[in-house]
Amino acid sequence: MINTRIASAVLAGVFLLGLTACGSDSETETAAPAATTAAEATTAAAEATSAAADPATTAASGGNADTVTCEQANKAAESFKKAVLTLAQSGAAEISPADAKAMLEDFATQLTKATEGASPELAAAVKANADAATKAAAAKDPGSAMDSPENVKAGQELNAACKAAGVETNF
Repeated sequence: MINTRIASAVLAGVFLLGLTACGSDSETETAAPAATTAAEATTAAAEATSAAADPATTAASGGNADTVTCEQANKAAESFKKAVLTLAQSGAAEISPADAKAMLEDFATQLTKATEGASPELAAAVKANADAATKAAAAKDPGSAMDSPENVKAGQELNAACKAAGVETNF
């Protein structure tokens, strides 16, 4: 029980740090405390990531395939972080494994969609992150499963591939 709480707290902390690292000074939003359920947070994440993978969004961005892929992957990560924050602000002591599983599965789906048209190197880096999320979602404790050296390495490789494409990401 304590391991689960510690793992959930660490996972939430990592995502909060990632979110603050990706923040921009020009974008300030006030978060109104609201009671939300895990289903609402997961639904919000799914809607946000679906919009990120929308072909109209891809066409409107006008970038090359790797740039678009990195932007879509980054939007999927941002919506995942937003879902985690929503659940954290809902007052729950920890994110349940079922909620974490649903968020990770949605995240993996959006990453997989983002690989369409990408270069083989970038597609492999995005797929490695999607596979890590899928593997963690299938674990008994998804939060602990995401905290592995393999996942860190996959995130670093994706960051490097996107940086080469001219997009800053934080996986």
